[in-house]
Formats: sequence, C-alpha cells, structure tokens
Amino acid sequence: MNIKTLSAPVADHKSGSLPIALYPNAMRREADGRQTFFARPVCRKRLSMEDIATDMIVADVNNGLSAEQIVAIWNSINNAILDRVSNGCSVDGGLGIYSPKITGRFETENDTFSPQRHSIDMAFRTGNNTKSHLAKLDVVIRQGNSAKPHISDVHDLESGGSELLTKGGFLEITGSNLAIEGTDESVGLYFMNVDDERKSVRLEKSKIGTNSSTRLACVVPATLADGTYRIKVVTQFTKSKATRKEPLSFVFDKRLNTGNATA
Repeated sequence: MNIKTLSAPVADHKSGSLPIALYPNAMRREADGRQTFFARPVCRKRLSMEDIATDMIVADVNNGLSAEQIVAIWNSINNAILDRVSNGCSVDGGLGIYSPKITGRFETENDTFSPQRHSIDMAFRTGNNTKSHLAKLDVVIRQGNSAKPHISDVHDLESGGSELLTKGGFLEITGSNLAIEGTDESVGLYFMNVDDERKSVRLEKSKIGTNSSTRLACVVPATLADGTYRIKVVTQFTKSKATRKEPLSFVFDKRLNTGNATA
C-alpha cells in the first residue's frame, strides 16, 4: 500500500517493516558478564483516524467514501462497541477482542464498588488473524535511545581489569555518547560511593584527559575513601553543535573496589 502518512523519510525504514530499538539492560547481565538488551518498537508518529482515512483514500480502498464519512462511520462504530462493552459484552472487532476490565481490590465478598479504590477500564486481546499478520513482519533494528550516554566497559589500567579502582592510577571508560559537555552544575564524571553518598567524588571536564563520545580516560582521584564505587556519567552532550538543555545520566552497573597504585 502507498501510505501517504508514512511517507516521511526515515533512513533505515522500509515499507512493510517494523522498526525496533535495542536498549542495554543495565539491571541484568549473563553469567559470563555479557551485556544483554531488550527491544521496544520505535513510534514513528501518532496517527489520528483522519490520518487513517487519508491512508484508505490514497490506497484506493475507501469504497468511494470521503475522509469525513470514514471518520464519522468509525466514530459510530466506536460508540457502539463502547456501549456493548459498558454493558458487560466482549466485542470481536476483527483486530482483537474488546472486553470490560475492573481493577482494584475488594476487601470482602460483600464489599461495594468505590471509585476511590476501584476503576473500570477496557481490555484488548489481540486476535489470531492479527497475531498471524504481525508474525510475518520484517524487523529493522536500530540503536535504542541513541541520545543517552551508555557505559559498556570500565578498565583500570593498573590492575588490568574492571573490578578495582586504583587510586592515582589511570581509568578508561568506553561506551557511547560519553563526552562530558555542558554548563549545568551536575555535569561530570562521578565516582559514586555505594555505602556513603557523601564520599562520592565528581570530576569536571578539565580533569578528564580523554573526553570523546566513545571514550573517557582520567586519573582515579587519590582522595577517594576506601570502599565500593560505581561510575556515573552526567552530560549535556549531543551529536550536534548545540548542547542538550537537560543533562542525561548513566550509572555503570558493575561495582568497583578501591586500591592504591604501586610505585
């Protein structure tokens, strides 16, 4: 179908494919330490029924109806479905089944419905034909949330690993969108003390030797108190010349313990 409302150019979009974005799962890693990812569909645009009516006209499947007539019929169908569901019916709308839904806890079997404790909603269960159609879609994978900084690895050069922070030694951080940029007072590279936030240390941009979008390198502050730390990046960096208005942050999930550099 030649869909007018989906004609806006998107670099990696192909007709008939579903764009999805992969996001790093910061709360979970595999047993071997590998980073895992989860997917979300990319919402290209929120469409109205007027947009869908235009699609039908462009694709010549409107059966001679105008956009206004299509929308009017659709609104009438919606009202009829809502009326049936409001009276306790389930309605098979083709794409799926609409049903009434009650949320909230009832304290006893003789309890009454209370708008303060309960709510009425409409549930939608995908139909088999819809599931069959979606199962055949091609998928285009993008990098999720590309604007947000992400740390993929922290490497302590003195110990040669990512379990130890060597005070006075060199630390290398790799990932994406890491460059420490911006004038907000929160911007910086943080050594976050897990047990006592007051012992956390922030490095400003001037204290970071290598400061690029994919790599940060710095000297681990010798003033760090002994303990366990996590690395945090706060930045207003963007891939354009302008800086982001609101800072974005990322906290590396691995914990690192302090140690001293050997002479």
